[in-house]
Amino acid sequence: MCIRDSYLYLLQLCYSKQIFYSMAQGVSEFGRCRLKADKFLHFEIMLPPYEEQVSISNYLKTKGIEKHILIKEKLLPWSESGNIEYTKVASTYRYDKRIRLVLFKYLSYLEEFYRAIILDHYINEVRQRFWITELRKKLKDNSNNLNDALEHLDFSSLLIQSQKLPKAIKKLCLFPSGRHLTDNFFALKELRNAVMHNKFLLLYRGFNECYVQGVDGEKSANLKANILNLIQFLPQEVGTQCKKDINDCKEDRNKSNDTTWDLPPQIVITL
Repeated sequence: MCIRDSYLYLLQLCYSKQIFYSMAQGVSEFGRCRLKADKFLHFEIMLPPYEEQVSISNYLKTKGIEKHILIKEKLLPWSESGNIEYTKVASTYRYDKRIRLVLFKYLSYLEEFYRAIILDHYINEVRQRFWITELRKKLKDNSNNLNDALEHLDFSSLLIQSQKLPKAIKKLCLFPSGRHLTDNFFALKELRNAVMHNKFLLLYRGFNECYVQGVDGEKSANLKANILNLIQFLPQEVGTQCKKDINDCKEDRNKSNDTTWDLPPQIVITL
């Protein structure tokens, strides 16, 4: 038994990936390529149980096919059989989303943390010589209301402004020590952009290089390094909880109707 959408997705995939080309006759460049009925009708496909077809079909309707193909291609080097089960692809997709949600939570915390320090110390003293140009503009646009100005200040400008605070106040921001603070700021900003724009983090190649302990050479542009970079900016107890939440993302939390949790161990990030 097969649902219509399962065949539809499968046949579209075979066409877009040129799987049918080897079975066809003619010249595809001139639109004269034909797949004969006898070959098409004898094309063998794997047919999972009906319940799994329904799950796959519903999942692909909302998540798309191409992203799953990219995930499969990432996982293939670790497959001894040369095949990747759908459960591994789906679990990888969900694992990435879990990581993204955790990072969203702690990046949001960090933004609120910096805004709170500035607001608590300067709510009644909004005219300061160390304000950066972007904050001055936001104050002007918001009738010198510091809270509103900070709410409209982008993350990059907030980081720069936090660095410009007087030494005693800046100390409250708990910036990590070391000579690579600027590099790590840039990396933190790019991580935030990737998370807020719902990038698929396990495949993303736009992270900036950052300097952290816990990775080879203490310098890397991979996802693990960028997560560790975020953690070193957080207050210690918050960073510890963030690390735990990231490690917990790999756990099986399936409900009865969910696709089997089958996360490939090679992609798991352990902090």
